[in-house]
Amino acid sequence: MCGIFAVVNDMSGDASQTVLTGLKKLEYRGYDSWGIAIKPGKSTPGVSLQIEKHVGKIGAATTNLPKGDIAIGHTRWATHGGVTDDNAHPHLDCSGKIAVIHNGIVENYLDIKEELIQKNHKFISETDTEIIAHLIEEKSKTISLADAVFETFNQLVGSNAIVVLDLTTETIIACRDGSPLVVGIDEKNNQFFLGSDVPAFLKFTNKVHFLEDGEGVIVSKKEIKLVMMRSSHIYLPKKIRWQILDWKHEDAEKDGYPHFLLKEIMEQKNTIAKTISINEKEIKEISNLIGKGYKTTFIGCGTASYCALAGKYFFANVGVESQIYGAYEYLPFSKFVNEKSMVVAISQSGETADTLIAVKVAKKKGAKIVAIVNSRGSTLERLADIVLSVGAGPEIAVVSTKAFTAQLSTIYLLSKAISNEYEKGKNEIKNLSDSLTNWMNGKLTDQIITLAKELMNEEHIYLIGKHLNYPAALEFALKLKESSYLHAEPFAAGELKHGVITLIQKGTPCFVLASNDDIKGEILSSAAELSARGGKIIGVAPFESQEFDLNIKTPDLGELTIFVNIIVGQLLGYYLGVGRGADPDKPRNLAKSVTVK
Repeated sequence: MCGIFAVVNDMSGDASQTVLTGLKKLEYRGYDSWGIAIKPGKSTPGVSLQIEKHVGKIGAATTNLPKGDIAIGHTRWATHGGVTDDNAHPHLDCSGKIAVIHNGIVENYLDIKEELIQKNHKFISETDTEIIAHLIEEKSKTISLADAVFETFNQLVGSNAIVVLDLTTETIIACRDGSPLVVGIDEKNNQFFLGSDVPAFLKFTNKVHFLEDGEGVIVSKKEIKLVMMRSSHIYLPKKIRWQILDWKHEDAEKDGYPHFLLKEIMEQKNTIAKTISINEKEIKEISNLIGKGYKTTFIGCGTASYCALAGKYFFANVGVESQIYGAYEYLPFSKFVNEKSMVVAISQSGETADTLIAVKVAKKKGAKIVAIVNSRGSTLERLADIVLSVGAGPEIAVVSTKAFTAQLSTIYLLSKAISNEYEKGKNEIKNLSDSLTNWMNGKLTDQIITLAKELMNEEHIYLIGKHLNYPAALEFALKLKESSYLHAEPFAAGELKHGVITLIQKGTPCFVLASNDDIKGEILSSAAELSARGGKIIGVAPFESQEFDLNIKTPDLGELTIFVNIIVGQLLGYYLGVGRGADPDKPRNLAKSVTVK
């Protein structure tokens, strides 16, 4: 979940500034603390690794580290050890010549630490990461540095990625198993980069290789060598297969918006429509498999799980039964998997630990794996038999918006392909995109801001929805919670009379998400029940009703009304967050990619 960035042959000669800038692009991966290690240039007297580490967000940070052309940096999401300067990365060995940054959890670190203490290694932090530096130091007494790094890495239990900077050889060595790591090359300027994600160095290059599990790289000032780690100290050279991403530097910039979250919400006018022009071959392949009797199960976590639930409704509407599980609760049900099972795994990052665990189990049992992802080169992509890459571009805000709706659009298109209405589905998505362009304007923004001001000091908000608007209510509520820290609790409308209605008092804000569908009357009856108990009813629907005290009117788009109803929640969450003093791009305690169990 942490952010890793490194540069070799920094063309500016000020690698610490380059790394600092790159880390700011990765702050969505963790913002408890940050740190940089650099080997100063040869003109610096008494050359040694120089380190700067600080608690807190990196957004406005500066550094006074000396100039140099090789450096590593890290932004932390704390797991082992509190949020302190000592626990911030990078971590040094006893000699001060080896610096390590790390993303993941070393599950056997206590055993290793105890052995190292017996060999007189001194520890400064409470982290699991520090043992890596000392273990490399210990092993490098008898074997080469590369052997020591790879042997150390293979000894670690858990999902991890490490980057090691060696003072003596001016080399960076990195390994990956379970946690994401990507290498980039700027051939024009002979610059080499490593990062947890591409936006860190997208300014310099889009030519990348996503490391696979068990791969390592040795980055010297002359070249990048890719190796496959086979055993404790055996590694085999491997040819790098570079790929050119269609991402642009400006995709990872705010482009005049005050926050990435607002920019990404507004980008949905275009990103949803993009799904029409991609994945057609793969969608039809999946449709054919379902037609041949493959049973579909959707899995995901958080926002992705709500996308999965909406997919279950889309499938039901075309007469196809499917199952849906939170990936973290999938294992007890994996016993029902066989060779005619299709597991559709949804993940923005493709690195979500619980989702990967579930996929690996299903794959081992013979299931066909479909990945619906946004980030490129992910572990989930490599595990999948069929990949639906939704093409929303870099999503920098921790709160997922455009990736979610692009995934939802892709599932909708799949459902229409199953019912032999793929072209109709494409036209409907195009109409949705056109409607967004007309609807997401200043008038809507003013309405949302006015509503946010009214709700600013509320402690509790309740939401109801029915059928497709039930997953819409779940996602709407999650956006409010993530962005503004306001307690928002969603329910299926039918649950009201089974206990939930006891929570409603005079003036309690109650959102009612609805569509012009055959259960419109039922949802309005539920709204009337809330109103009778004193609730303040806020309708989010393509119609007006006497049951609504306030109304945010959305376009009437049939099944696709779920999109616009959810976008209201995205915008409201954003403006509530700003008003309540939260950072909409970096909510407390959250990270973009949940790579730990």
